Amino acid sequence: METAITATEFVFRLIPLMLVLGTAVMGLIVCVNNITAPGANLRFVEHIMTMDTTNMDRGTQWREVRSPVLHRVAFVAILLCELAVTVLGLVGSYFLATNLTATGEVWESAKLFGYLTFIMALVVWFLIIQVVGAEWYVSWQSEKWNAIRDSTRINLITIAGIILLRIS
Repeated sequence: METAITATEFVFRLIPLMLVLGTAVMGLIVCVNNITAPGANLRFVEHIMTMDTTNMDRGTQWREVRSPVLHRVAFVAILLCELAVTVLGLVGSYFLATNLTATGEVWESAKLFGYLTFIMALVVWFLIIQVVGAEWYVSWQSEKWNAIRDSTRINLITIAGIILLRIS
């Protein structure tokens, strides 16, 4: 039978909890912004997909998407992924918070939604923003319409969260 966790273990469990909760709150703020003021990020998606601010050449120009319908579909798909980050993060935070003092086995089980939160965060800010946006649509060439710096920051925090959740 396992004994109670130490104060150090408790504190070390708080760290990934704060990262999961922070990711959920960030997702919530992003969702609220995209729902209440969709124009800004919809314009972002439009510029990325039309590639109108990149140094297009024949090797990449064929990738441009000029369909407003597809821009909106992409925007809504991204919003749904951000919503998934939010919901998974809130559920994950709940499970982690309610099991902070649990035995090792119970604590390990409580981590599932935290991992799912971080996976969805990587889907949004790594796969969609960096891989598709920056590389496929070469938005890294745009001075105004690229999110590499912000998504890199978010991805590094997400990776730290995965590592800290795993070793806690």
